[in-house]
Amino acid sequence: MSGLEMKTFESAEVLKYVESIRAAATPERPALASDRGRWAMAWLHLVIWNSWKSAYFYADKYPEGDVQNYLEYALLSASFLAEHHDAEESALFPALEKKIPGSMEHNEAQHQSFLKPLEDLIEYINLAKAEGKLDSATYRAKVDFILVPVMQHLAEELDSLEGSKLLEHFSESELDTINKATHKAQQGDNHKMLPFVLRTCNRIESHLHNLPPGSPFPPAPGFVKTLLGPWVFYWKYSELWKVSTCNKLFVFDFLV
Repeated sequence: MSGLEMKTFESAEVLKYVESIRAAATPERPALASDRGRWAMAWLHLVIWNSWKSAYFYADKYPEGDVQNYLEYALLSASFLAEHHDAEESALFPALEKKIPGSMEHNEAQHQSFLKPLEDLIEYINLAKAEGKLDSATYRAKVDFILVPVMQHLAEELDSLEGSKLLEHFSESELDTINKATHKAQQGDNHKMLPFVLRTCNRIESHLHNLPPGSPFPPAPGFVKTLLGPWVFYWKYSELWKVSTCNKLFVFDFLV
């Protein structure tokens, strides 16, 4: 996914943050809970990156007469970030602040810094859905305005989740509980969320790591990622995945 219209996504500043996130999203799932929280967070941040990039790219390239499905995907991409931050602020940040006061203040301040433009972006997509039409230039301008601070935050937040730092205040068991609570706080319709994650992160990032499709994220049994995700859950919202990062069921376009 490249071209003149993608210059914001291809800027050196943005790509610096993306590479920082990818460095934390290792091919192997860490054995210790103290390392798994940051690892899972990095992969979720790549879901955001890839889905935003795909929605931006297809803003003027979705199939003719398919604007509503495109807008539903664009809304899902933007809402995923908002819901991700809601989950952090309800489950993760308070748990860490209990023993490390002030440790999440920078993360929360960054959330607040782009909350209004993120809300504006979601509002614009909902308005476009209601009107049945999209001005791609307006949509892209709203994404351009917010992309750098979002990617900066997604990269810098991982520093506050370093396992060695957390182990100074928490046990592995406590961190495992926090990880599970954070995961539980952001869950939705499996028919939508599992294909969304698989198609916007798992396959494209596995390709970059020279791994086969289906590994390593999300950390679920193989049949979930090879059967339920691409077959059972895929079909309910299949019209949305035409504009995802990997938009073919078997032959994937690794457009980076």
